[in-house]
Amino acid sequence: MDGRLMSIGRRARRATAVATAALPWLAGSSPALGADVVPKSAQKALAPVTAMIGTLVAIAIGLGIAVCAAVIVWGGIEKMLAGSNAEAEHRASRRISNGIMGLVWMFVAGVIVSVIAAIAVADGLIAKPF
Repeated sequence: MDGRLMSIGRRARRATAVATAALPWLAGSSPALGADVVPKSAQKALAPVTAMIGTLVAIAIGLGIAVCAAVIVWGGIEKMLAGSNAEAEHRASRRISNGIMGLVWMFVAGVIVSVIAAIAVADGLIAKPF
């Protein structure tokens, strides 16, 4: 394994550890971090903004998934056309693995956004965005 992949693995493990440590704190936090209750009028006023942000996040994750799928297909086509060229086959394999890693990150991003939205809805900070 080359040094670049090892550093990516270390960064991914560090990010996972930070997220794992932060989730119990987020789940156990009180509504609005100690504030009283968010007024219904404020929730009602922010509902269109919340819906718009939710829609933009869903579109961004959907586009990310589409791009990752296209990268995987592109890598597969390159691998088929590589023939006996070892360097081209290696590049294609890296492209496929990068596409799969991108899909994993899109899944993680979707889970993080869903957890944050669920916590905000449960604490009464926002209305249900979806």
